[in-house]
Amino acid sequence: MDTRLVKVKGISTEDERRWRELASGALEPNPFFEPDFILLSARHFEGYANTTLVVAQEGDAFASVLPIVRFDRPRIPPRPVATVVGTPTAVRALGTPLIDATRPDAAMLGLLDGLHVAATESDWPGIIVLEKTASDGPVMDSLRRMCDLRGFPVFTKDNWERGVIRRGGTWEHPLSKNRTRQVGQTRRALSRDTGKEVTLVDRTLDPSVVEDFLVMEMSGWKGKEGGLAFAKDEHKVAWLREWHQRWSPTGRLTVLSLQLEEVPVAIEFFVRAGDGIFCFRGAYDDSYAKYGPGMMVFPDCMAYLLEHTDASWVDSATDKDNAFLLGIMPERRSLSMLYIGVGGTLDKSVVRALPGMARLVDTQRQLRERWTRSRSRITTPAGS
Repeated sequence: MDTRLVKVKGISTEDERRWRELASGALEPNPFFEPDFILLSARHFEGYANTTLVVAQEGDAFASVLPIVRFDRPRIPPRPVATVVGTPTAVRALGTPLIDATRPDAAMLGLLDGLHVAATESDWPGIIVLEKTASDGPVMDSLRRMCDLRGFPVFTKDNWERGVIRRGGTWEHPLSKNRTRQVGQTRRALSRDTGKEVTLVDRTLDPSVVEDFLVMEMSGWKGKEGGLAFAKDEHKVAWLREWHQRWSPTGRLTVLSLQLEEVPVAIEFFVRAGDGIFCFRGAYDDSYAKYGPGMMVFPDCMAYLLEHTDASWVDSATDKDNAFLLGIMPERRSLSMLYIGVGGTLDKSVVRALPGMARLVDTQRQLRERWTRSRSRITTPAGS
């Protein structure tokens, strides 16, 4: 299997076509590694401008693709690393490579060999960091088998879970009876207090939904100091407008708006990939915060997607420890952050040493916290 590096900026029409075909039949879907996320990000964001695809190819078809977004020099490990995440992180909710479902092990082996060749012949880092990678599916199984075959060490720095619902599981009734009752009460209160009916509207093909969303997101905590509302960054605004324009006619985007007649109260974006749906972005009008519109919109959206799609599951696509969606999406999906040594002897040795380094760093952190607490007790006057 041939391997090569393909710069995203200036990618040929043929390579883009091959990339799209692989994504449509990938072993595990990942819309965030598809052209209409990666190409737009490279065009609009400096943090993705140098993205390069590591490609394994057989004949005219791509067998595997992994976008490497940037090189870093972290304190730990004390070696350069190549990573799949750039800035902003909002456009990247999953780091699972695109692997051909018909030949997963061969495709994975080709990808690892491509990374090895890049590290040994093209002056790339010999340590790869895969963030937000699904750890409970066939891609991870293949990755570990092929790393063992090639002698590439793998260190799992972090394991965590995020909320999912599945058809035939909790999707039909994701909320507890108590929460369902509370949502019904607040919904009736909102309708009573405003004198308007609360409805869910599919606004996927309505370009004005993007502008409503940008205003709505700024009204809440994301619009405040330190928040990451899209409207605070002109590049994010331009990205979102073009992204919606590209995705809305494909049948793979659903944008649902909870409305008080003509007034939007909450808006949610969902992306279809393979047999599942990924939550992408959501916001609610903070002026209605006392009614809990973020919670109110969820069961309506899930019911709509259950009825109007044949998807098998919905992935919350959140970062670690998102208590809100963990609380209302009862099923779980496991994700990991992995370090893989694909370079020479030194890089492999560093990855093998990472468990000990991680324990040392954790011990140092605990000692600092303990020292801070003890100093606080010493300097706090008695009776305070």
